[in-house]
Amino acid sequence: MKKFLTIIAVLLAMLLLIVACDADDGGDVTSPPPTNGDATDTTPTEPGELGDDNGGTAALTDLSALGDWFSPMSEPITLRIGAGFGLAEGDVPPGTTPENMMLNELLAEFFDIHLEWMWAVPDEQAEERLQLALATGDVPDIIALEEIDFFELAGFDQLRDLHPAMDRYLLPEIRDMYRYFNDVPLDISSVGGELLSIPHVVDSFQFMPLIWYRYDWTTELGISEPTNLDEFVAMLQAFAENEMGGPNTVPLSMQNTPVFWGPDGRAIFQGYGAYPETWINRGGELVFGTVQPETQRALLRLRQMYADGLMNPEFAVMNMDMVAEEIVDDRVGAISGEWWLPNWPLNSHLEANPDAIWRGMPILTPDGSSGVVSIPRNNIHHYHVVTANAPPGTEEALMKIINLRWAIDYWPNAEELFGSRILPESGYVYNWGPGRVILAHEQYVNFVALREAIATGNTDHFTSSQQDDLWLAYQIMEQGYVSDEMTSATAWGLHVSRVAEGGGWETNMHIRDNNLFIFDEFYGEPTPTEITRFTILHDMWLEFYVNFVMGLIPESAWYDFVDDWNNLGGADWTEEVNQQFRNLPS
Repeated sequence: MKKFLTIIAVLLAMLLLIVACDADDGGDVTSPPPTNGDATDTTPTEPGELGDDNGGTAALTDLSALGDWFSPMSEPITLRIGAGFGLAEGDVPPGTTPENMMLNELLAEFFDIHLEWMWAVPDEQAEERLQLALATGDVPDIIALEEIDFFELAGFDQLRDLHPAMDRYLLPEIRDMYRYFNDVPLDISSVGGELLSIPHVVDSFQFMPLIWYRYDWTTELGISEPTNLDEFVAMLQAFAENEMGGPNTVPLSMQNTPVFWGPDGRAIFQGYGAYPETWINRGGELVFGTVQPETQRALLRLRQMYADGLMNPEFAVMNMDMVAEEIVDDRVGAISGEWWLPNWPLNSHLEANPDAIWRGMPILTPDGSSGVVSIPRNNIHHYHVVTANAPPGTEEALMKIINLRWAIDYWPNAEELFGSRILPESGYVYNWGPGRVILAHEQYVNFVALREAIATGNTDHFTSSQQDDLWLAYQIMEQGYVSDEMTSATAWGLHVSRVAEGGGWETNMHIRDNNLFIFDEFYGEPTPTEITRFTILHDMWLEFYVNFVMGLIPESAWYDFVDDWNNLGGADWTEEVNQQFRNLPS
């Protein structure tokens, strides 16, 4: 269960869409788009479908039956590795480190691949350690890179072409996942006609903001669901006036960052057609949403809401943990954020107050028309690469590392194939180590599978433990099933976020299927000005945002901010982005 929840929370990074639906033509994206390659079967292979015709991987007892995908290396290979790592997921033994975790043993046993750890540092130190390696020329053989580092090394011809190895050794179900995104992640990972990374991608539709509000409070007050921003603000005012959360009621809770993965300001901004921190296509030219007039209008609305006491007076210091705390304390009436927020922190609120009822809805606009959200076109979280001086065969080895980790994560009979060694208590840490990619469109796959099960009552088509968890949550919430394996609050969070009618993911699909989104259009390599000035420009925007909303600077400060942003590099950045944009793949 913990693995499932963390996979979904991977949120942190930016992404692309199912490109079959072009932002201009509003094409049908209900089904996965056709491939760009020569394959004739465009149906993505679901996890665990390999093997014989009768049983898929469930019928396998020996991985050697899968040939090149899981065959040992022809000769032992030692790969130098460097990576950052976060908190280990699961109940791993004390003293477990990346250097001694079970993945090292599995790779040696199945493939004769041996990892030599150059460094393993906390995530927050990983970029600094990589820069030191680049400066000395002592770089790992395989490594996961962020965008700026990827394009920098590609520009210096320091990365190997992975296309031949991908075609021969990468599991078809992983290859098909990229086809679901019309191969755009592979296009972005290709430079000079060579595929330079196997990208770790996520689904852009996981980043659409919704509004979640206290339906039990509106019922008590006799308020209907708001249909425009004025009605939404009136609802918040009623929460405050009636002290629905006590004397310290917070009608609208959000962090002090305008764009994030948790409760933030996007629902208000995008309701006004404002898209800060996003490159918007205006007549064939890209403009940066942060400095557009619509952003000013949204800021003025937030400023008034803060002045009217509809936000936490400590807004300047609010972070995700503080927002979660006041939600659990039963003080919050509404938040803006992703589809999965019922899974956290709203489920934690239900543990404290089981009578609370949260409902989700699309963003609202001033005139009541349908709101249009922004999603990233580039859905690459990081780039798995082989560096230029790696030993021969490293390309093949990377594919087999990726295959192994995918099978452990997603094949329903993984424990039968690999034994208890893939469990946390044996020292296997799924969120550590090289070569991990996720099923980026997992929510789509699970949603379709669960809806079929609900319609037929049959779960024989399930392909993962995640789908089993969602089915159990459905049974608890809709059929009154009682289980010792899942609390009611956990079941509610899973069901409302991923399965329920009118829930988070179904609302996302409504937005998608009705073409109520635009792209963050730029997904090229970082420009020279971005590399040198982005931090300055971004910090300036964050400081201005907080000060403006809290009324600490005059309304006229907006115009000075826009001028300063342009003069300090924004204008040059915009020009460079448009030069690259004209040459990006369609």
